[in-house]
Amino acid sequence: FGGDHEHHHACENNHKESTTETTTSTYYNLPPDGPAVANASDLFGINRTINTYEVSNTFFMIDASRSMFNGVQSNMPDEPVGSIWTIDAQNTSPQNNDFAAIHVTSNNNSWNNASAVSAHYNGGKAYEYFTNTFNRNSINGQGGNIISLVNVADSDGSDMDNAFWSGAAMFYGNGNQAFTSPLSKALDVAGHEMSHGVVQTTANLEYQGESGALNESFADIFGAMIDREDWQMGEDIVNTNIFSSGALRDLQNPNNGGNSLNDPGYQPDHVNDQFTGSADNGGVHINSGITNRAYYLYATAIGKDKAEQVYYRALTEYLVKSSQFVDLRIAVVQAATDLHGAN
Repeated sequence: FGGDHEHHHACENNHKESTTETTTSTYYNLPPDGPAVANASDLFGINRTINTYEVSNTFFMIDASRSMFNGVQSNMPDEPVGSIWTIDAQNTSPQNNDFAAIHVTSNNNSWNNASAVSAHYNGGKAYEYFTNTFNRNSINGQGGNIISLVNVADSDGSDMDNAFWSGAAMFYGNGNQAFTSPLSKALDVAGHEMSHGVVQTTANLEYQGESGALNESFADIFGAMIDREDWQMGEDIVNTNIFSSGALRDLQNPNNGGNSLNDPGYQPDHVNDQFTGSADNGGVHINSGITNRAYYLYATAIGKDKAEQVYYRALTEYLVKSSQFVDLRIAVVQAATDLHGAN
């Protein structure tokens, strides 16, 4: 963008010095490379406004409209810097040698890839949440790319029944049994995965035992705050024949309609029922229900707007890689004191 922009100015200068019609028409026929805006349907069938980018008469699903975009350092479209970027894994798996992701493109800025539209739109919503709420500049706090891959398959080639944060990007499966639609449809799922990136680049909570449960819990908490109309996670995409509550997890009711770990979606809601086994990296997806419930109680008592600020400060200022549940309590008390004074 930076290079092309400078090139256009050079042409403009040439035009001003020239009196020939040929130069004028040559300049004005140059392709208008740069940011563009489109309207496209997402997986809900809702018409969304998304930001795209044009290079040589091809439009790419790259949002270079945000303040974090660095046109000078970018080499568009393959090496954007500070963009929200959605690409297509073409039903391949990152676990296999044939993994191949490509740009999502259009020759006229119209888009019929609803899964990519959802991922792209949700990436923008998560960016806006962290920027507007915490003045955080992208996931890594330094204006790094927010990258989503859609149509990600399992290693056996089947539809992946999951979404995950890889350490650098969001990977979205298309759903198989537990999920009835592509996981990019759900804003809270997108928010959850991107929040793992925020945790990684702040406290970097180790993905094991209580610290790992805190990692999962913060991803749920910020996911629920990004999609803040309810306390459920994944309610837009789960197979209700498997998850009878209609949600994958519920911060308000971690038991989620179940009675034990044998019931899909069940989590303990108190340390009295804490899982102590070795499965699930020591229960990172299980025991996160305990701290999820704690956040629900806290946010209900003081309001979501205050609670999210306290928890963000606790995460970014006081928690470390090895922090345990007790450390979260201490950090929340300290962060609340910082922001609102003692008592």
